Amino acid sequence: MAELSEIRKKILENDIAKRIVIKVKTESLDPQDYRASANRAASEVFPDWQDDSRILFLAIDVWSERTFLVIDINHHDYDFGTAHKAKTVLPVFVLRQHGKRRDWVLIRWPQEDEPLSAQLADLHNVNGFDATPFLENHNSRIVHANPREFPV
Repeated sequence: MAELSEIRKKILENDIAKRIVIKVKTESLDPQDYRASANRAASEVFPDWQDDSRILFLAIDVWSERTFLVIDINHHDYDFGTAHKAKTVLPVFVLRQHGKRRDWVLIRWPQEDEPLSAQLADLHNVNGFDATPFLENHNSRIVHANPREFPV
């Protein structure tokens, strides 16, 4: 198993665009402030991600057992203003802790390339122009008050 620093180096070693889904146990996050605790989890993997133009934290998807943090790497043609229409397909990798030692592993997850791009476009639409990362808490009622476009 690789150290987190080695995995981070591998993720950032080239300029190829990719999508990283960090999978964490929901119980490890603060239910009173999922956004702040998800930001801390993202910072564990990518220190100073807020100041790194290669790293774009897009979504926090909270479920009862697991939470998924969606982060684009080297997605240089990302346009927040049109992201609700662009279903940019990037290769998806899952980063999670595994085993009793809680070692980090990075796994290619090709079956999610297209579905996750469609989900992200939808999140951009339903969240209007709220700042990323978007927070979707599936343990409570989700209301999107200001979508960019209404479905026809």
